[in-house]
Amino acid sequence: MHLSRLVFVLFFFSTLSATAAYDLPKNLNKGERQRALEILGFGSAAKILDNPYPLGGYTGVELGLASEYIPAEDLSNLGSQTTDKGEINYLTLTFGKGLYYNVDTHVYFTPALGNGIQTYGGQVRWGFYEASFFPLTLSAILSGGGANFSNLINVNTLGVNLIATVAMDNVAIYFGGGRVRAIGTFIGGTDGITDDQNTVEEDIVQNHTVFGINIDVSKFFLALEIDRYADSVYSGKLGYRF
Repeated sequence: MHLSRLVFVLFFFSTLSATAAYDLPKNLNKGERQRALEILGFGSAAKILDNPYPLGGYTGVELGLASEYIPAEDLSNLGSQTTDKGEINYLTLTFGKGLYYNVDTHVYFTPALGNGIQTYGGQVRWGFYEASFFPLTLSAILSGGGANFSNLINVNTLGVNLIATVAMDNVAIYFGGGRVRAIGTFIGGTDGITDDQNTVEEDIVQNHTVFGINIDVSKFFLALEIDRYADSVYSGKLGYRF
């Protein structure tokens, strides 16, 4: 009975968040390609964006719409440079389902909105500890995903994180960190973005920290998150559990 309400809210959320295509700089040398991979690869990696306590502890499924922001000030100054500044903003649709009591899985993808960005991926969460006398849980999260930026940069990411969650009534605060690997393919040729016109691959690994808050309102929830790599990445999500 709440489905039509959810569709309306998600549509409204998407109209506030969708942006136009973003121009990528060209003539990138090796150092600039690695910096671009730091920005776009880690920036598009999988996010938690809800209460990390596994859905396996509940019944039903979870649907959500996330708005993600990648800082692009440094990106615009690489290579041949561009006039685009500020942030790259895009949307992802998410689906979550508990597998059993303390394990669940989430998948996400970017709807085709014509902004030149497509992302997809998923994560598995294992809640392996719950304190007896304090509302604290610990979860291990394994995530993987991919992203395509204007058919010029293709990225694959793989990460593992340890997350602590403190839940109080309808509010959950989570924080933690781990390691994330990003592998990026940069397209060459006359219309490519590499300085030598060769298609090349870059591979980088960085530590990752995360802080987020999840607020439940009936069966709806709102999550806000900051992911820290070399840059800080901001995201928010509106979701529904049933």
